[in-house]
Amino acid sequence: MSGRDCFKHLKHTVTLSLGYPGVLKGSSMFRFLAVLFSVSVFTVISFTSQASALTPRQAAERLFQSEEIAPEWFAQEQFAPAVTRVVNDLKEGLGVLRDIEQCAVKCLARFEKGEVKFDIAIDTQGRITLILFEMPIAYASSLEEAVSRLKALSGSVSILVTQNGEELVNVDAGQPMAVGSTFKLAVLKALDNLIGAGKLEWAQVVGFEESWRSLPSGKLQDWPVGAPITIHTLASLMISQSDNTATDALIDIVTRNSVEMISPRNRPFLKTRELFLLKSTPMNALRTRYLEGAFDERANILDGLTDTPPPSLSDLIGGPLLEMEWHFSTRELCTLMTDLADRDVLQINPGVAIAENWAQTSYKGGSDFGVLNMTTGLLGEDGTFYCVSASWNDSEVLDEETFMVHYASILHQLE
Repeated sequence: MSGRDCFKHLKHTVTLSLGYPGVLKGSSMFRFLAVLFSVSVFTVISFTSQASALTPRQAAERLFQSEEIAPEWFAQEQFAPAVTRVVNDLKEGLGVLRDIEQCAVKCLARFEKGEVKFDIAIDTQGRITLILFEMPIAYASSLEEAVSRLKALSGSVSILVTQNGEELVNVDAGQPMAVGSTFKLAVLKALDNLIGAGKLEWAQVVGFEESWRSLPSGKLQDWPVGAPITIHTLASLMISQSDNTATDALIDIVTRNSVEMISPRNRPFLKTRELFLLKSTPMNALRTRYLEGAFDERANILDGLTDTPPPSLSDLIGGPLLEMEWHFSTRELCTLMTDLADRDVLQINPGVAIAENWAQTSYKGGSDFGVLNMTTGLLGEDGTFYCVSASWNDSEVLDEETFMVHYASILHQLE
């Protein structure tokens, strides 16, 4: 639940976090921060400059094939160091560049050990004005090899891959694990049930309430009390941006009990603000009581937090606390994803899946200190539906980037 919304600069934001802003930690297989910049360049267009300008593909080839990257290759030279780091990490992790396919909508760089898609734009002088890398894909010879790489991570790992409901891969798929923001699938399911029963409507407008205010991730925590907002917008923010305030609003609207019916293991079902409060240092004694208490004791503690504002970021505990979390098995998450995959709010952010390779992508992920989960629904052009859910828990700092690369490799095998 740490506020580590991993890879914020990817074209399709991979929103994992529940939580409070932080910095990615741990060693990285690559530096997957995409470099995105755009500039307004006023140039005198001459026949000479047009004739000598590079094509986007040529500019990309020069970028990947040169031993040194020159600042003058960019419309804004200060971006050269950042691009150099990304390119060097890609070459180090994926090996020798084999080819760059002709750039159409996007470019594709194929390396010895993998590939990466990227957008690139140049001005009339052939200088790069924008470059945006997507999640690299590390090649695997088979689905089994891709799974084995993820399975080999330290700590506890659970993986489930299904095809039309049948299990293709099962690595401790029934084991409940901390999943961070992926718990929001259960909130969406409770909402969907009430809409299906005619008790709520997607277009229904509600007024923002002070009691909903939580901490980032998200942006709704800054909205004024009384601001009108539709239930569909709340759900869209909760899923695509992992907005915690939108999540607490929906738990309040659908009621805590209705979410607990979806996930009885997680009773009482925590709101994000409550979890933040209990994971703050001023609440150390109260957190101990909560963790040791039975259901009634826990419910009473949460009732006592009703009017307590969110904690300050500086008070939050900055380390793994796996018992203070939401716990789901990957099998439960794939059941939720399969039930909800057609809902448009799940299709805004495809995660690390390459959306154009599928008829439909649905995604929710979550992270906390010591916690990662990614759950993706993939619909093929032939109507085949896959679900891929992977969780990783450890008492040590997680290497989020390596997890994502191996997860993306599993998705690549299903293509």
